[in-house]
Amino acid sequence: MAYYDLEEQETVIIYESATKLFDIYTTVPKHIKRLKNVAIATLIQDEKDSEGICITYHIKVEKLPNSYVFNR
Repeated sequence: MAYYDLEEQETVIIYESATKLFDIYTTVPKHIKRLKNVAIATLIQDEKDSEGICITYHIKVEKLPNSYVFNR
């Protein structure tokens, strides 16, 4: 398995009012790399392909940095 096809790649950010946490799920390689650097994140799930490359990433964080922009 490799990265998901471009048509299947997505990043979903949901704010949970009850817990006051952002739930972030992504299959976009660029976003996975950036999110892995979020030290305050709680890892929910990650999936790796047969070569050990992370192809999905699911975390929860208390807040997103003000300057956090995915598509630079």
